[in-house]
Amino acid sequence: MRTRIIVCGHGTTSHAGRTALSRLVNAVRKQAHGYEVVDAFVDVQHPLLPDVVAETPGPRVIVPLLLGHDEVSASLLADVVRSDARIRVAPSVGPDWVLAEIGVRRLIEAGARPSDTIVLVAPRVDGPRALEDVSSAARLLSAVWGGPVHVGVVEGEGTPVDQALDVARAHSRRVVVALYDLVSGEGVARIGRLGADVVTAPLLGAEAPDPQLVSLALARAVADPSLQGVRGVGP
Repeated sequence: MRTRIIVCGHGTTSHAGRTALSRLVNAVRKQAHGYEVVDAFVDVQHPLLPDVVAETPGPRVIVPLLLGHDEVSASLLADVVRSDARIRVAPSVGPDWVLAEIGVRRLIEAGARPSDTIVLVAPRVDGPRALEDVSSAARLLSAVWGGPVHVGVVEGEGTPVDQALDVARAHSRRVVVALYDLVSGEGVARIGRLGADVVTAPLLGAEAPDPQLVSLALARAVADPSLQGVRGVGP
C-alpha cells in the first residue's frame, strides 16, 4: 500500500488564508507524483487531523505546516502517532533558510530599506521551545537580510510586540514588521495599530505558493524511507 502524505497546519477564518493554504496543498500534490496528498487541520478548519487519520488506512507521513514548535499541535500529533504505528510525523517546515529567503522577499516587496529597523513578529509563542524556534527564524532572516532583526510576539512567551516596537522606534528609523506567519491572522491589524510603519505580507500570499516552500514541504516528507524517489526532492 502506498504511503499518503498528510499536509497539516492550523486553519484560518480568513477566506484569503484558506485559499492560500489550499493552493499550497495542491502544489505539493502536483509535485508528489505517484503519492496521494491530503490536507488536514489542527483546528478551525475541516477536515480535522484525527478524522483524516481515521479515514486513511495504511502508512502515512504527516508534514506539519508549522513555523516552529507549537504545544497544541505537538500534543495532537503525539496522540495521533500513539493511535497508529503506521504514522510518522515529519519535522515542521520552520524554522528554515527557505522561509528566511521568502521573508526577505516579503520585506523587499513591502519597500523595506537597509536603514529600517526590522522586527520579526510571531502571532503566538507558547513556551521556551517555541521561543527558541522564533529566535532561530530571526537569526536566519537576519543572515539573509544582512542586518539585525529584533523579535516580538503577539501572544505568549517572549517580548510583547508593543514593547519590541517601542524599542525599535528608539532608533529613530522606520520600523518594519516581518510577519512570521503563513497567512494573515487577526493579530496583523493590532500590529499596525501599535505603530509599525510597514507590515509585510505573510509567507503565503495571494499569488501561487513559492516553489521553494512547496519543495520544502516535500523534502520534509521524503525523509521517510517509504517516500524515497519522489521526483524532484528525493535521491
